[in-house]
Amino acid sequence: MVRHLFYIIGIWLFCSCSDSTPEEKPPTPPKQTTTTTISEPEFVFGFLGEDKYSYCPSALKQEDGSVHLFFCGNPENRIMVDNIFHIKINPDGSQTAPKSVLQPGVAGTWDDHHTCDPSVIEGRFSWNNTTYRYAMFFLSNMYGVYYNEIGIAFSNSLDADSWVKYPNQIVRKTWSGNADQEIGGGGKSWGVGQPSAVSLDKQGKVLLTYTIGDIGGTRIAWAEADFSNMDNYTINTPMTIVQSGLSAIDNQSRDYTCNSEFAINQETDKIVMIRPVQPMPGDYPAYLNSSLEIDYMNLSDFMNQSGSWTPIYRITPADTGYPRNHNATLLRDNFGHIQDWEEPVFYFTVSKAAPDVHPSGSNHAEWTYHIWKSKIVKSQ
Repeated sequence: MVRHLFYIIGIWLFCSCSDSTPEEKPPTPPKQTTTTTISEPEFVFGFLGEDKYSYCPSALKQEDGSVHLFFCGNPENRIMVDNIFHIKINPDGSQTAPKSVLQPGVAGTWDDHHTCDPSVIEGRFSWNNTTYRYAMFFLSNMYGVYYNEIGIAFSNSLDADSWVKYPNQIVRKTWSGNADQEIGGGGKSWGVGQPSAVSLDKQGKVLLTYTIGDIGGTRIAWAEADFSNMDNYTINTPMTIVQSGLSAIDNQSRDYTCNSEFAINQETDKIVMIRPVQPMPGDYPAYLNSSLEIDYMNLSDFMNQSGSWTPIYRITPADTGYPRNHNATLLRDNFGHIQDWEEPVFYFTVSKAAPDVHPSGSNHAEWTYHIWKSKIVKSQ
């Protein structure tokens, strides 16, 4: 996507010593334009040569240039049970070995099936007489049901081998009971999940966003929350995010939001979002989007339920070389903040599509889910 920025050049008046000399004006300078594109995408991580997936990254940039990357993966070949993995990417590009740091709970608990969609931030979170430095928000569900809910876990190190789970959901599905919600045509409601958290005070106050899928449709909700004291945490009434300014794949229809990551810059009053563009293609895997988009708006407008999103760039298969581009994140600092919000680094998941993959054995599209990265680049 190309954005045109027009720079207004002031007109200087040239006056002579004689009143009879007419006023002269310089010629009008040519209009300048800014071109927006992305850097050459780079492979970051994948369980290459194995029937495993890696997707849904959460990337935290450190002062020394290293990156802590959390993502969703399956520990056993061809068995689709989600765990949350961690690697550290050093400034020289070397990586630590991937390790599963958060797994499904014991049988019969609310989170005994899949554990995925990490969003990690720094702060100050107290629970059971212990104060933790980091919180990980995640999606999970119970074996035998379709719906998802949101949990939280804690650690005092981003390199931790395991995280301490809070035992209950912090955001529950939107309907009562433990059964799935039927939505007609044999379909079931997805529940709540895909959390994205940013710190509002670098302590325990958080802007929490997440996807809702229920009989009322698919949307992203946001709420201010305070997790400073997990023995008495609070989450305000959630609201659906502003969606004006978002266009679907045809660039004409209005789009809706889901499965998005957010970052904020409080100094410039901006919130940035990377989101999938709807609708999804019809061929296999028809449950993955082909394109992503990075958009921004004023943070104050966002929290006042006003304003409109402005696109920065749409990432397409022509940019990445892959037919599916999905489950992305912005490179943020430990608090979910971003400095260079106009030219962010982003991590995203790719996948092959039919006829290169099909849903059987070692040919599932999931085994081609790998994590790549790129950066928005603006030039004149």
